Amino acid sequence: MHIDWTTLAQVVVAAFIIGVGAVVLFALGVRGWSDHADARLDGRSDVRGATIAVVSFALCGVLVGAGLWVIVAG
Repeated sequence: MHIDWTTLAQVVVAAFIIGVGAVVLFALGVRGWSDHADARLDGRSDVRGATIAVVSFALCGVLVGAGLWVIVAG
């Protein structure tokens, strides 16, 4: 049995980067949504927080969709 260590290392690194990236994007989305909600409670408008939340959650959705596509197509 032969193990291609280079390819295995590439898969591990890619999985780590995507995993950490997805968590960071989701955390940014929650933080942006929280900032937006706090601003609304104070009677202010926080477009920046809502924009960060929407973009972060959309990118999380893209990551999930791409992962599903790789699983189904692969």
